Formats: sequence, structure tokens, C-alpha cells
Amino acid sequence: MLRLALKTLRFRKGGFLASLIALFVGAVVVQGCGSLLETGIRANVKAERLAAAPVVVTGSQDYPGSPVGNDDDPLTERVLLDEKLVAAVAKVPGVAKAVPDVSVPITALAGRPAEAFGHSWSSAALSPYKLVAGGAPAAADDVVVDRATAKKTGVRPGARLKASVRGVPHVFRVSGIAESRHATQAALLFTDDRAMRLYDRPGKIDDIGVLATAGTDPARLADAVGDAVSGHGAQALHGNDRGVAEFPAAISGKQNLIPVAGAFGGLSTMVAIFVVGSTVGMLVQQRRREMALLRTTGVTPGQLRRMVMAETALAAVLAGALSIVPGQAFGRFMYDVLVDQDLIPGEMIFSQGFIPRLAGFGATLFAALAAAFIASRRVSKVRPTEAMAEATLQTRWISPIRMILAFLFLGGASALAIVTATVMSGPTAASTSAPAAMLWAVGVALVSPALCRWLAALLRWPVSWLTGLSGQLAMLNASVRRVRLAAAVTPIMLATGLATALIYLQTSQDDASNRVFAKNLKADAIVTVQDGALPPSLVDTFSRLPQVEGASASAASEGSLETVLEPGKNDNGTRTEPKVRPTKIDLQGVTGAGARQTIAHRAVQGDFGKLTGNSIVLPDHMLRDRDQKVGDRVRLRWGNGQASSMTVVGSFDPPRGFDYAMVPAAALLPHTTDGKLSQILVKAKSGVSSQELRAALQKQTDGVPGAFVASRSEAKAAHAESDKSGRVASYLLAAVVVGYAVIALVNSLIVATAERRSEFALQRLIGSTGRQVLWMMSVEALVTALVGIVLGTGVAAGSLLPFGLALDGNVLPSGPGWIYVTIVASAVALTFVSILLPTTLALRAKPVEATVAP
Repeated sequence: MLRLALKTLRFRKGGFLASLIALFVGAVVVQGCGSLLETGIRANVKAERLAAAPVVVTGSQDYPGSPVGNDDDPLTERVLLDEKLVAAVAKVPGVAKAVPDVSVPITALAGRPAEAFGHSWSSAALSPYKLVAGGAPAAADDVVVDRATAKKTGVRPGARLKASVRGVPHVFRVSGIAESRHATQAALLFTDDRAMRLYDRPGKIDDIGVLATAGTDPARLADAVGDAVSGHGAQALHGNDRGVAEFPAAISGKQNLIPVAGAFGGLSTMVAIFVVGSTVGMLVQQRRREMALLRTTGVTPGQLRRMVMAETALAAVLAGALSIVPGQAFGRFMYDVLVDQDLIPGEMIFSQGFIPRLAGFGATLFAALAAAFIASRRVSKVRPTEAMAEATLQTRWISPIRMILAFLFLGGASALAIVTATVMSGPTAASTSAPAAMLWAVGVALVSPALCRWLAALLRWPVSWLTGLSGQLAMLNASVRRVRLAAAVTPIMLATGLATALIYLQTSQDDASNRVFAKNLKADAIVTVQDGALPPSLVDTFSRLPQVEGASASAASEGSLETVLEPGKNDNGTRTEPKVRPTKIDLQGVTGAGARQTIAHRAVQGDFGKLTGNSIVLPDHMLRDRDQKVGDRVRLRWGNGQASSMTVVGSFDPPRGFDYAMVPAAALLPHTTDGKLSQILVKAKSGVSSQELRAALQKQTDGVPGAFVASRSEAKAAHAESDKSGRVASYLLAAVVVGYAVIALVNSLIVATAERRSEFALQRLIGSTGRQVLWMMSVEALVTALVGIVLGTGVAAGSLLPFGLALDGNVLPSGPGWIYVTIVASAVALTFVSILLPTTLALRAKPVEATVAP
């Protein structure tokens, strides 16, 4: 059968090329998405400043154990270590020295915004740094500067260097200049005592660098050190894992990349399987006459199936081999886009091992062979005496397997739509809406022959009346050959539906987020800083200005409200420690004295002004759900894993789906990774103009590098541009999935039209002109596009309507209308080009020659 399959390919170059293209692109897309997922799962980050330490101890980002399985939901801020662990690590056999390490964010150097970090001089051995000029820091105001920073700022040993630590200005004396061949970040090295004072986390450190004795195996040492620090919220890392301790942004990058890559991979794999299956199935169905002839010559059904399977396997293996290099390049391209948009840090090492390649090859091979088997099964079982009559026209499409699959996909889509509309709320509803769009698309495709028949019947009379005899013939073709019409309509439906759904899901989220931000913004001015930090003392400074009614710091993070459960019993009957059930919530750090003047939400209970110390303001519905009231205490676990008992001092009503809790900024900032204040909200007194307010605020910020004052309108515009990560991820996903669907659209329509070469020739032999044939195909193209657009719009509506209800109660999605118009116009244009181009080429041949099978 393989030899026969190879011989038949000589006469089916067009069909083989079409299947090869579909398989190749599918394998490339799946491999590229798989490489992103592998990159996120591995989260490898090459150590730079800690390169000389074979083992690094850092905080575990896993959420403390809970009965509802939140261990896989990592904490969002860096988890700090107890400095007492240094002594425990130093006692482990094989450890030559345990060096505590801290990172102090330096937000300005020499009067200019900068991104640098301060460390203790003892941690210089972890890189290692070597002095190239001057000496080590000895006095409290001494600092050693790395060579690149010294060159950039123009300082030499003995010079004075201005630097800001979290926005607070300092002046240091440069005692020396050091160099490391590993470290790339700007670094300032202080005395150990000064570094800890600037770090300002009493009793805590970032990580511990472990220097090993000669001949010690890093992996075994990491296991031994891990045993020593287990139970203290710490982990021991070696190899490329060490970089996570040095670049904590890789933690959030992993959290961002895994769900994005999972969505990419899941949708792309489903589209690839569906497109490959549809393309291969269509090509097999086009060979019904060929198979019928083979059946009349004595070929058995099994031989036919094996021949088709061999041909398909050959195309799949070739496509898989060709896709290896482009698949890696495509994954790298998407990785670079995400890095450029700051969704993931560039320090993460791009990975594409054996598994993504196997997944891409396996998914396309499985889809191709399954489609080839299903499509050839019915034709191969036709009796030889009925074969030629059966091959003349394909009208049957219903099968038990197809209807079961249609029921499952449509039922799953309906279930997701119900869950989205009734259970989900706010932007989180997108997590069920996007998969629902794909399920709707597959389900509609499975029943598309019936839908195409009904839609063609609706369009028959108006189209025939408007387009004349050629239009009547086109509508007869559409009505009789509904299975072929469905094969042409499916890629249009897929591209239109997914493009509309994915794009408007994002525009609706953006619009809702912008409305909520504008509604919540009561301040007249926002003082912010780019690539730096504001001194916390500026809040009080602004509050005392005669032009200001109130000022409040503004900082964001995440945390969890924990409900303590009853202690249980283990298998031995011994009582266990009480467990907790966490409820994740966004945290907004504010200044209690100015919160009421700068935040639009009014207090339902209590008073925002009491937000001092360990206090919290919760959404009112959350307070009711917890059966608590103002004055009660709640347990809050901050983003860095530390827990505090907070007193509820008030409640408010945030917009549906946009819940958050307010806490004092002074309490929140120490629990964030960098502790930087980047925004202060200011409300003007009655009668003070915006120009007067801005001038007064700008005067107070003249000494803060990078600080500027933004108006309400500027703040709204900045917010609209701020959430690039989600927007880029959504649009990149839409581009990948829809781009593949468009390739499939063009591919399938060209092949389907080129197959009708003999039909066009027969029409011309009985008197039709080439222009009449082109007009007939133009009408067919219009009908095909209209049916595909209608079905695609229905697929999008099945996802967008429930999402709108969950997001803000609006049925219609938010976003520019020209997006949908562009999608529709593009679908129509691609359909016309894909159908009329091969028709024109087919009409160039003489009718008598074209009727002869190639």
C-alpha cells in the first residue's frame, strides 16, 4: 500500500500540497505554543550575580498548605527568609560558607532615574566581584560601584555619589570600583550593616548564597541544604534554577506565561486538530470517484483505507520533519514579543525540548490519520456495483459518532456559557468565555451541513432574484451540494468567529476596566514617577499645602483572606493543626487621612480615615458573606507569605467583578518585593484650579528624579495604556489562532474550487461562457462568505453575550464597530480571492482538455 500511495501522489500534487501545508502549519503552531509552555514550566533563569554560589537558598513561593489545594497558586511577592537560617545552612556538611544576601532597590543615581540594586560587601563573593580601583567599603557612607555604573555616572574613588533608595535621597562616598564577568545589573555594594539598614526588613533577608567545599556535588549539596531548611518556607536551588532568587520578576513571569501558553497551546492544538482533520477529510472525500473505480476493480475496503492512511502518514511525517526548525523559530518569535511587552522577563531562558516537538508532530499526525480513516471508511465500504453511482454526489453526512461529538461540544459550550453568565463575574469570566468560543466553533462545524442547507434555503430566492440565471445555478449547487458547501464554510466560520470573540473579549475587558478606573478616580492630580519611586514623606508634604484638600499614597499588591477551619485528625487519630481556606483578593494601599477625599467609593460602614496600623476595609458583600462586621478581626496573608491579624474599620461597594480591599500603604509596602511607592493621589480644595494645583505639586517634586504631575485626563489615558500584558497576550493569541484559520480557509477553498475543473469545462461545452461561469462562482463565493459569517457571528455571540452579562451586565460587547466590519470584509475578500483565482486559472484550459481527468 505504501508503494501504491507513493505512485498516486504523482497525480495528486495539488491535494498532497494542500494537506502538507495544513499539517506543516499546524505542527509549527503547536510546537511554538508548546515551547512557551515549557519555558514557563521550567522557568530557568541563568544566575549572574550569584553565579559563584553553586547552591542558593531562597523563599518558597508556594502558598502555605490548605485543604482546597492552593499549593499550585504561588505567592505574588518575594518570600523573605529568616536570617537565623544562615547559621543552620552553614552547619550542613559540604558548606564552606553561607552568605546572606539582600537586594536594596536603588531608584535614582546621580540625579537621574535608574534601575540598580544595593547589596552587602560580603555578598560580593557570590558573583564574584573583584576590585579594580580603590578599596572595600569601611565607613557607613562608603559604597563600591560596579565598573559599568561608574563609567555611566562618571564617578571615581573618593567622589560623592547621589542615590535614592525607594525614593529617599542619600549621598555616598565611592570607596572603590568593582567588576564581575557574570553580573549585568547595576550594583552598589555597601558595608553589611548599612546594607541591612537600607534594606529595612528587620530579621529578614532575601536569600543565602552557599559556597561549597572543594569536590562537593552541587545537586547533593542542594538536597542536604534543602533538608536543613525544610519547614521554614525555604528551598535550595542549583543550576539554572538559581536565577529565580536573583531575578524575582521571573516568578511573576512564570505566573503570566504558564496560563498564557496554556491558552495558546490549548486553543491552537484544538484549531490545528480541527483544521487538519477538515482539510484531510475534504481531500479524501474529493477522491470518491477514484475510490469507486478502485472498488470496481476488486480492491478491498481495507486496502483502500490502508492506502489513504499511508498517503496521509507520509504527508504528516514530511510536514513534521519540515516543521522542527520553523516551530522553534515561531516559539522564539512569540517569546520575544512577550518579553518586549514586559509580560515576561528577558532573563527567563527560552526552552524547547523534545516534548513540544513530539506534541506538535503527534497532534497533527493523530488528526490527519483520524480524519483520513473516518473519511475513507464509508466510501471504502460501498459495494462495487454501487460505487460509481455513490461517487457522483455526496449528500449523506450524518453518522452516530459525528452526532455524539456534536452533542458533546455544543453541550460543553452551553454549559460554559451558563457558568460564565451565572457564576463568573468581572474580567475572570474570560477564562471560560474563550474556551466556549472554540467549543461552539467545533460543535457548529459538526452540524454545518444541516445549518448550511437551512441558510442556503433562506438565501435562495433573494439571491436568485438579484443575480439571474447564474445565481440560480449557484444556489442550486449550494442547496444540493451542502456537504461541499459546509467544507468551504467551516474555515470562514472558524476565522470569523474566533477573531470576533477573542478580540472583543479583550476590548470589552479594557473598556470595563477603564470605566471602573475613571469612576473610582476622585483625585484631581496624580503624582507619579517613571522607573523610580516617590518618598513616602511626600504624602504628608502634599497634605499640608494650602491648595490641597487631601492626599493619599496608592500602591497595589495581592493577598488572601484566610478562614481558619476546624482542626482535623490524621490516620492515627491524632488531632492535626488547624487548616485555612484562603480567598484571594487584590490589595490597594492608601493613606487613611486622605482616602475619603481621593477615592470615589463611599463607605457603607465605618470610616476610611481609620485605616492605620493593621486595619483593613473590605467589600461590603464579602463582609456579609463572612458573617462579620466592622470591628471584627480577619486574618490576611500578604503577597510575600507573611500573615497579619487585621481589624475591619469599614466596608464599601466596589463594581461587580472588581473586588479589592484597602489597607494602609505603610503596612502594604514592606510586604511587596521592592517596597517602592510610585503614585500619590491628590484632591484640590474647592476653588483651586488644576493649573494652581499642578504648579504647587510640581514645586514640591522638583528634587525627586523622574517625578511628574498628571491630570485626571492624563491619568485615565495612562491607565488605558497600562495593562499591555493582557492585551498583547490576547491579540497575539487571536493572531496565531485566526492566522492559522485564515491559512486553512485559503487552502481549503482553493483546493475545493480547483477540484471542479471538469465541471466548469462541461458547463462551457453546453453553451456557458467563461464570464457566466465566473459570475456563478462569484455568487457562490458571496453565499459561502455570508453563510460562514453568519455562523461565525453566532459562534462569537455564544461566547460574548454571557461574558458581557458577567462583566458589567451589558449584552453587547464593547469596542469599535470597525473591528467587526474589518473581520467581515476580510472574510469576504479572502473568500472571493480563494474561489475566483483558481476558477480563472481553470477557465484558461480548453473545455475538451479540461474534461479529461488529470
